[in-house]
Amino acid sequence: MNTKTENISDTRKRIDVSFDASEIAQEREKILGDFVRNAKIPGFRPGKAPKNMVEKLYSDAIAEQLERSLAGKAVEQINGLKGCDIYAVVDIKKEGGAGGGETLSFTADIYPEIKFPDSLATQVELDPADASEEEISNGVEFHRNQRAKYEPVDREIKKGDFVRLSYSGKVDGKPVSELAPDMAIFGEQKSTWEEAGNPDTPGVQGIVQGLLGMKKGDKKALTHEFPKEFPVKELAGKKADYDVEVFEVREKKLPELDADFFKALEVDSLDALRSKVKKAIEEEKKSNNEILKRQFAVDQLMKKVDFPVPESAVEDERNAVLEETMLRLMSSGASREDIEKHKDQLYEDAGKEALSRAKMRVFLNGVAKANSLKVDNEDMSRVLWQEAMRTRTKPDELVKRLKKDTSLRNKLRSNALFQKAINFLAEKAEVSYKKA
Repeated sequence: MNTKTENISDTRKRIDVSFDASEIAQEREKILGDFVRNAKIPGFRPGKAPKNMVEKLYSDAIAEQLERSLAGKAVEQINGLKGCDIYAVVDIKKEGGAGGGETLSFTADIYPEIKFPDSLATQVELDPADASEEEISNGVEFHRNQRAKYEPVDREIKKGDFVRLSYSGKVDGKPVSELAPDMAIFGEQKSTWEEAGNPDTPGVQGIVQGLLGMKKGDKKALTHEFPKEFPVKELAGKKADYDVEVFEVREKKLPELDADFFKALEVDSLDALRSKVKKAIEEEKKSNNEILKRQFAVDQLMKKVDFPVPESAVEDERNAVLEETMLRLMSSGASREDIEKHKDQLYEDAGKEALSRAKMRVFLNGVAKANSLKVDNEDMSRVLWQEAMRTRTKPDELVKRLKKDTSLRNKLRSNALFQKAINFLAEKAEVSYKKA
């Protein structure tokens, strides 16, 4: 077996792997022997059918298996060459050689060589995980709000009231629902609830604020000005006119801090509730700090190295971003027709994120290889559970898919390896905390 390499770009090579006739014959004989041992032919016990009969009956399958075997051996040979760690085979061609030999010509994307700094230690500064008295008080109020009652009232709407209403908007005489069909919240609602006067609520703030002072049964024309950076260009910087009708007004009543309230939260006093809230806040902060530590450690090290990214790695990430985006859009109610209308914009947006994601994955692959990190069963179980949660698939159903889907299995194994590389770098991070 002989190899010849030619650089197409920094991360793409043409690699020719040549087999002479004797190597091909030897491999074919081995494959034929496997077929003879396993072939089920009427009139013969397994392994006892004549070789020439098996060869004739299974000639196509033998030829196909031979090509796969030679390609596998060629890839192993390529990966053994210095600077030829294959990310993906882009194209493969077969050419006949002298004396019955054969040459497989690969176009392959190659992982770049990454020169890491002498030390992988990083300095990470995080916010302290302590819960402030204000945060604890806000947490108590959060629990009160969760158990609030909403009682109908017949008076002018005040800030904090919850209002059931309908509205429809127009910009320059054209319905907003037609200008932005994928953003129904800005177009038309037959019956919806809004918290009057809340500046943080998503949606049409012109309506949210304009409800103040109205009453049940009132109809009113309100206006809303879309920001210049609004994602729908037909609405960006434009003023919309909305026809609004109020159907119902409810006032929020918070529960008293009494024995019934404490019992519902499985505590016996306000002090016990504050202690429970404090623990929950600090655990959440610690969890967030772990995520930030991992992120900051990787980001710092990536800034210290420079390397090219294989084209197919970027394309793989673009496809992954597109899949995630479409799943998110469809779960929020967008139809396939809606997605198809905006596919060019979605493709362009996905490309912006794909490069940075691909670069990180290539970097983490380099970290894993440089430090001999391996994926074990526990690592695979963790990513399998994460994938099941992400795709809303039962874990046992996903396991069945993995047995049949080699590409998905390889994807999850790569994800497990990358997580292991991130953990490896995070363990080397020296953490300090900001002063309160």
